[in-house]
Amino acid sequence: MNNKWTITLEEDPETKELVMPFPPDLLAQVGWDFGDTIVWKDEGNGSWSLTKKEEKEDGRKDNPTE
Repeated sequence: MNNKWTITLEEDPETKELVMPFPPDLLAQVGWDFGDTIVWKDEGNGSWSLTKKEEKEDGRKDNPTE
């Protein structure tokens, strides 16, 4: 699967923090859910890849970049 989305950052009106609203179809297609930890990887060409940080069988998080 090699899908690409362009998502516009939005400002939280209360905190003024930037948020990235993931579209529901993206979440469903990649198997992400609220509360998942997402790992950002700089591809070095102006783009970033995002992957879900998986848990190991013992419940610890497994970082795909390590």
